[in-house]
Amino acid sequence: MAITSVVMTSVWQIPQATASSLEEIKASREISAPIDQVWNVVSDVDNETKYWPTFKTIKNINMTANTTEREVTLVAGPSGETITHQFVTVNPEQFVVETNITEGPVTGTRILTLSPSSSNTNATRIDVLWNVDMSGIPIFGRGFAKDGIMRTTEEALSNIATEIEVK
Repeated sequence: MAITSVVMTSVWQIPQATASSLEEIKASREISAPIDQVWNVVSDVDNETKYWPTFKTIKNINMTANTTEREVTLVAGPSGETITHQFVTVNPEQFVVETNITEGPVTGTRILTLSPSSSNTNATRIDVLWNVDMSGIPIFGRGFAKDGIMRTTEEALSNIATEIEVK
């Protein structure tokens, strides 16, 4: 007599990153203001809730030199709120803010870089590059997550531009 058993595993229960879970997302914007003025806003990482629409709260855990360890509550995902653990490094010499997301459904980096505009001497270009692992999100939700990150980034850049260009 043979006994057969069937084990069912949902796709999202398999905890490994695959090439299909890794995503690169890019967004850019030119702001009509000098680089120092834009830097004053984007390097003030404690005020990101003002510009990034999904950031609900920021709780700093540890600060050393140019790096801040923090816990960020996001208004995102099916449950409405998601907590992430991040390390944010501010590099004023290169006009770069690098955020390493180490815990949460999405992990990876967000690198925000400022550079002088090539077409306007009194303007600054902001480039945002995300390299994220979405293996913590069910496969069917990854497209929504990627679109959400892109929309949020574009809205943040718009909010930053509005803040600076109005002054």
